[in-house]
Amino acid sequence: MTTKSKKVPFSYKKAKPLDLSFEDLKSLEPSTLRVFSTGFVSSYRMLGVPSKRDGRYKTASLLLSHNRLTGGLDDIRLLVDRLFRQPDALCWLDLSHNRLTDLSDTLLGFPNLCTLYLHHNRLASLCVVARINRLPRLRSLTLQNNPVAVYRGYRTAVLTVLRRITRLDFVIVTNGERRLLPPIYLQSFIKNVLMGH
Repeated sequence: MTTKSKKVPFSYKKAKPLDLSFEDLKSLEPSTLRVFSTGFVSSYRMLGVPSKRDGRYKTASLLLSHNRLTGGLDDIRLLVDRLFRQPDALCWLDLSHNRLTDLSDTLLGFPNLCTLYLHHNRLASLCVVARINRLPRLRSLTLQNNPVAVYRGYRTAVLTVLRRITRLDFVIVTNGERRLLPPIYLQSFIKNVLMGH
Protein backbone atom coordinates (compact mmCIF):
# COMPACT_ATOMS: atom_id res chain seq x y z
CA MET A 1 0.00 0.00 0.00
CA THR A 2 2.94 2.37 0.45
CA THR A 3 3.64 4.63 -2.49
CA LYS A 4 7.13 5.44 -3.68
CA SER A 5 8.35 8.78 -2.38
CA LYS A 6 8.92 11.63 -4.85
CA LYS A 7 10.79 14.84 -4.22
CA VAL A 8 8.53 17.51 -2.77
CA PRO A 9 9.01 20.97 -4.29
CA PHE A 10 10.52 23.37 -1.75
CA SER A 11 7.84 25.94 -2.58
CA TYR A 12 5.19 23.44 -1.42
CA LYS A 13 7.02 22.79 1.86
CA LYS A 14 7.32 26.48 2.68
CA ALA A 15 3.76 27.31 1.54
CA LYS A 16 1.09 28.07 4.11
CA PRO A 17 -0.88 25.01 5.28
CA LEU A 18 -4.37 24.43 4.00
CA ASP A 19 -6.39 24.98 7.17
CA LEU A 20 -9.65 23.08 7.52
CA SER A 21 -9.57 23.18 11.32
CA PHE A 22 -12.58 24.21 13.40
CA GLU A 23 -14.96 23.31 10.53
CA ASP A 24 -17.10 20.94 12.63
CA LEU A 25 -16.28 18.14 10.17
CA LYS A 26 -17.66 14.69 10.95
CA SER A 27 -16.41 13.13 7.73
CA LEU A 28 -13.71 13.69 5.12
CA GLU A 29 -16.09 12.86 2.27
CA PRO A 30 -15.40 15.77 -0.14
CA SER A 31 -19.09 16.36 -0.90
CA THR A 32 -19.67 17.33 2.76
CA LEU A 33 -16.93 19.96 2.94
CA ARG A 34 -17.62 23.67 2.71
CA VAL A 35 -14.41 24.24 0.73
CA PHE A 36 -15.97 22.39 -2.21
CA SER A 37 -19.43 23.96 -2.03
CA THR A 38 -18.39 27.58 -1.38
CA GLY A 39 -14.67 27.67 -2.15
CA PHE A 40 -14.08 29.25 1.27
CA VAL A 41 -10.97 28.38 3.26
CA SER A 42 -10.23 30.21 6.49
CA SER A 43 -7.13 32.36 6.35
CA TYR A 44 -7.40 33.65 9.91
CA ARG A 45 -5.16 31.21 11.82
CA MET A 46 -2.50 30.86 9.12
CA LEU A 47 -2.65 34.50 8.01
CA GLY A 48 -3.33 33.45 4.47
CA VAL A 49 -4.19 30.58 2.18
CA PRO A 50 -1.78 28.61 -0.01
CA SER A 51 -1.79 29.53 -3.69
CA LYS A 52 -3.80 27.51 -6.19
CA ARG A 53 -3.23 26.20 -9.67
CA ASP A 54 -5.94 24.52 -11.72
CA GLY A 55 -8.23 24.71 -8.68
CA ARG A 56 -5.86 22.79 -6.40
CA TYR A 57 -3.64 24.05 -3.61
CA LYS A 58 0.14 24.16 -3.90
CA THR A 59 1.07 23.12 -0.38
CA ALA A 60 2.44 20.13 1.53
CA SER A 61 0.48 20.70 4.77
CA LEU A 62 -3.11 19.98 5.76
CA LEU A 63 -4.68 20.97 9.08
CA LEU A 64 -7.82 19.10 10.10
CA SER A 65 -7.62 19.67 13.85
CA HIS A 66 -10.48 20.55 16.19
CA ASN A 67 -13.19 18.78 14.20
CA ARG A 68 -15.39 15.79 15.03
CA LEU A 69 -13.78 13.15 12.84
CA THR A 70 -14.44 9.63 14.10
CA GLY A 71 -13.40 6.07 13.27
CA GLY A 72 -10.53 5.78 10.79
CA LEU A 73 -9.54 7.97 7.88
CA ASP A 74 -10.79 6.07 4.85
CA ASP A 75 -11.65 9.19 2.80
CA ILE A 76 -8.41 11.09 3.42
CA ARG A 77 -6.84 10.06 0.11
CA LEU A 78 -9.90 11.15 -1.85
CA LEU A 79 -9.88 14.49 -0.03
CA VAL A 80 -6.16 15.16 -0.57
CA ASP A 81 -6.42 14.13 -4.24
CA ARG A 82 -9.19 16.70 -4.74
CA LEU A 83 -7.51 19.50 -2.78
CA PHE A 84 -3.78 19.23 -3.52
CA ARG A 85 -1.98 19.98 -6.76
CA GLN A 86 0.55 17.28 -5.82
CA PRO A 87 -1.15 14.88 -3.35
CA ASP A 88 1.97 12.81 -2.68
CA ALA A 89 3.69 15.98 -1.47
CA LEU A 90 1.75 15.86 1.81
CA CYS A 91 4.43 16.25 4.52
CA TRP A 92 2.49 17.53 7.52
CA LEU A 93 -0.95 16.32 8.58
CA ASP A 94 -2.63 17.65 11.71
CA LEU A 95 -5.51 15.47 12.90
CA SER A 96 -5.32 16.51 16.55
CA HIS A 97 -8.40 17.22 18.67
CA ASN A 98 -10.78 14.86 16.89
CA ARG A 99 -12.44 11.57 17.87
CA LEU A 100 -10.32 9.13 15.87
CA THR A 101 -10.26 5.54 17.11
CA ASP A 102 -8.33 3.98 14.22
CA LEU A 103 -5.78 4.84 11.55
CA SER A 104 -6.57 3.75 8.03
CA ASP A 105 -3.90 2.12 5.88
CA THR A 106 -4.78 4.93 3.47
CA LEU A 107 -2.23 7.06 5.35
CA LEU A 108 0.47 4.78 3.97
CA GLY A 109 -0.24 6.26 0.54
CA PHE A 110 1.48 9.50 1.59
CA PRO A 111 5.18 8.56 1.32
CA ASN A 112 6.46 12.04 2.19
CA LEU A 113 4.48 12.37 5.42
CA CYS A 114 7.06 13.35 8.03
CA THR A 115 4.90 15.09 10.67
CA LEU A 116 1.67 13.58 11.98
CA TYR A 117 -0.29 15.15 14.84
CA LEU A 118 -2.76 12.77 16.47
CA HIS A 119 -2.90 14.16 20.02
CA HIS A 120 -6.29 14.50 21.75
CA ASN A 121 -8.05 11.67 19.94
CA ARG A 122 -9.36 8.28 21.07
CA LEU A 123 -6.58 5.96 19.91
CA ALA A 124 -6.46 3.14 22.45
CA SER A 125 -4.21 0.49 20.94
CA LEU A 126 -0.51 0.50 20.21
CA CYS A 127 -1.07 -1.92 17.32
CA VAL A 128 -3.16 0.80 15.62
CA VAL A 129 -0.24 3.18 16.02
CA ALA A 130 2.28 0.55 14.88
CA ARG A 131 0.67 0.50 11.43
CA ILE A 132 2.23 3.84 10.57
CA ASN A 133 5.70 2.33 10.93
CA ARG A 134 5.53 1.82 7.17
CA LEU A 135 5.64 5.57 6.55
CA PRO A 136 9.28 5.88 5.44
CA ARG A 137 9.78 9.57 6.27
CA LEU A 138 7.72 9.91 9.44
CA ARG A 139 9.90 11.64 12.05
CA SER A 140 7.54 13.66 14.25
CA LEU A 141 4.45 12.16 15.90
CA THR A 142 2.09 13.30 18.64
CA LEU A 143 -0.10 10.89 20.58
CA GLN A 144 -0.49 12.49 24.00
CA ASN A 145 -3.99 12.69 25.45
CA ASN A 146 -5.04 9.47 23.73
CA PRO A 147 -5.96 6.40 25.82
CA VAL A 148 -2.84 4.65 24.45
CA ALA A 149 -0.63 7.30 26.09
CA VAL A 150 -1.63 6.37 29.65
CA TYR A 151 0.05 2.96 29.54
CA ARG A 152 3.16 2.54 31.61
CA GLY A 153 6.15 2.48 29.27
CA TYR A 154 4.14 4.11 26.48
CA ARG A 155 7.00 6.24 25.17
CA THR A 156 9.46 3.33 25.14
CA ALA A 157 6.92 1.10 23.39
CA VAL A 158 6.20 3.70 20.70
CA LEU A 159 9.90 4.31 20.09
CA THR A 160 10.54 0.57 19.90
CA VAL A 161 7.88 0.13 17.23
CA LEU A 162 8.51 3.39 15.37
CA ARG A 163 12.31 3.48 15.24
CA ARG A 164 12.61 6.43 12.85
CA ILE A 165 10.73 8.85 15.10
CA THR A 166 12.97 11.71 16.23
CA ARG A 167 10.27 13.71 18.05
CA LEU A 168 7.41 12.21 20.05
CA ASP A 169 4.75 14.39 21.68
CA PHE A 170 6.77 17.52 20.83
CA VAL A 171 9.80 16.17 22.73
CA ILE A 172 13.03 15.28 20.94
CA VAL A 173 14.07 11.64 21.24
CA THR A 174 17.49 11.63 22.88
CA ASN A 175 20.40 9.26 22.27
CA GLY A 176 20.06 8.23 25.92
CA GLU A 177 16.48 7.10 25.28
CA ARG A 178 17.58 5.16 22.23
CA ARG A 179 20.24 3.35 24.27
CA LEU A 180 17.56 2.26 26.76
CA LEU A 181 15.35 0.67 24.10
CA PRO A 182 15.13 -3.14 24.09
CA PRO A 183 17.86 -5.06 22.24
CA ILE A 184 17.30 -5.81 18.55
CA TYR A 185 16.24 -9.42 19.12
CA LEU A 186 13.47 -8.26 21.49
CA GLN A 187 12.36 -5.44 19.21
CA SER A 188 11.18 -7.80 16.48
CA PHE A 189 9.36 -9.89 19.10
CA ILE A 190 7.62 -6.79 20.47
CA LYS A 191 6.64 -5.65 16.97
CA ASN A 192 5.24 -9.09 16.14
CA VAL A 193 3.18 -9.16 19.33
CA LEU A 194 1.86 -5.64 18.75
CA MET A 195 1.09 -6.24 15.10
CA GLY A 196 -0.64 -9.55 15.84
CA HIS A 197 1.73 -11.73 13.76
